[in-house]
Amino acid sequence: MIELKSREQMARAIKRAKQLKPFVRVRGFRWYEVKSNDGAVIYTIHFYKQGRKRFGECNCKGGERGLICYHLAGAAAVNIGLAAMRYVK
Repeated sequence: MIELKSREQMARAIKRAKQLKPFVRVRGFRWYEVKSNDGAVIYTIHFYKQGRKRFGECNCKGGERGLICYHLAGAAAVNIGLAAMRYVK
């Protein structure tokens, strides 16, 4: 479980995701799959809220250590875009 609050760590992950342009597949509401840089591994990302706090999970080695990885940043961009489309009036 990674609390999405560290702007510095998220900025580094976003920068890395922009460089690598990971392939993100939507699996369900707040559930995503992201291919590794070499395409050999598919990681599962899940976003959720507890109260006002936002969390994410990725099953890569960095995510398991509580770090915000580029897989999570790539999936977050898709998640934010989909959320914005849901609430368009």
